[in-house]
Amino acid sequence: MALNMPEIGIPEAQDPFQIEGKAEFTAKMQNFMSVMDTLIICRFTQVGKAVTVQNQVDWLNLITGWEVDIPAFMKTGERVFNLKRLYNTRLGVSRKDDFLPPRFLTLKRTGEGLTNQLPPLGRLLSDYYEVRNWTEEGIPSREKLVELGLDRM
Repeated sequence: MALNMPEIGIPEAQDPFQIEGKAEFTAKMQNFMSVMDTLIICRFTQVGKAVTVQNQVDWLNLITGWEVDIPAFMKTGERVFNLKRLYNTRLGVSRKDDFLPPRFLTLKRTGEGLTNQLPPLGRLLSDYYEVRNWTEEGIPSREKLVELGLDRM
């Protein structure tokens, strides 16, 4: 499913085989989905662009009386995502766990448009950690925690 969301900095759909920009795209989508989950908004509202990010921000403001804008909305999603990661790292989750299941890495993929060539997973993960401002082990950095107001956790 091709996805573009100019409101959050995804101006056009990405080529699924594209490497450059994949980490930033992934982090933005995870932040967005985290805030949607927090607000209990169905992800299927994004299919067909029936509901925009601005619609969701407007609904939040109407319901709460707040004056949140899109950047604050997305920062909330980033905060939620990093808080979940902090919890998981305290339980021992690290880079060793941020990998595809073995069957994804070993099973032959056949069919139209499929390839057995895997993307450079190590590089993509390192790019992702850099975009998130996490350590190479996948732990949110002190600077990131301070930025998000999570440094007292």
